[in-house]
Amino acid sequence: VDRLIARRLPAGHQRGDHVPEASTAPERSPVVASIVTSALGVLVGRRNDGKPPWTFIAGEIEPGESAADAAVREVKEETGLLVRAGEREIGRRVHPKTGRTMVYLACYPTGKLDVFVGDEEELAEVKWASLDEAQQLLPGLFEPVLAHLQRELGN
Repeated sequence: VDRLIARRLPAGHQRGDHVPEASTAPERSPVVASIVTSALGVLVGRRNDGKPPWTFIAGEIEPGESAADAAVREVKEETGLLVRAGEREIGRRVHPKTGRTMVYLACYPTGKLDVFVGDEEELAEVKWASLDEAQQLLPGLFEPVLAHLQRELGN
């Protein structure tokens, strides 16, 4: 039986190896989450669909677009805020609930801190939250994001 199983595995694979199934579906683009901090706190949005109820400002990285450009674009579209993206990623992971690749980028406002709901189909509210409030609104924060917020917001 082992010889029969071994014959069916692709070259270079051994029994017990994970062999991905062939897929014709294109891989979905990563999602960038903009972790925008200022003297007012961290920018969060309340989603209309409630999945999840609160989120960082985020969106798909479009083909040919950098994560930094996507972060700046999403924040402007969804909140009206102009930001610059930090030079390094805070972190990256496959989101445990959605299965999507998430790229977390630090972002910083470049001017006024006034925000508004720019995408009413997606968001019901946007606001600045303290670290404590963010932890209540977004339970189970990704550890590198939490560490970044603790550094940036001084808690």
